Amino acid sequence: MHEVSIIQNVIKIVSEKANENNLTKVNKVSLKIGELSGVMAECLHFAFEICIIDTILEGSTLKIEKVGARAECSDCKCKFPIDHFNKLCPICNKFCLSIISGYELYVNTIEGD
Repeated sequence: MHEVSIIQNVIKIVSEKANENNLTKVNKVSLKIGELSGVMAECLHFAFEICIIDTILEGSTLKIEKVGARAECSDCKCKFPIDHFNKLCPICNKFCLSIISGYELYVNTIEGD
């Protein structure tokens, strides 16, 4: 379950940013996670609840915003939704290699006191 190591890194990042901004308590953490990232939101929530104990994040909430997978056709410049199995342009029917979103995994916002 690599979600535990992801949350441990999130806690490290958030704790460092909280310290830099003189926060004594973090109330909410927001993550952006792409559809193609392979990360399971349910597992992240579970790992978050366990890993935040005895940290500046204890008692905080985790919000996960899913980012849809999209590509841009290099030939016709059409931007369109994709999935793991279908990356064909709906206009010219060519296979697309230019993925513009869907692999994100980052801390988006931090709220605290």
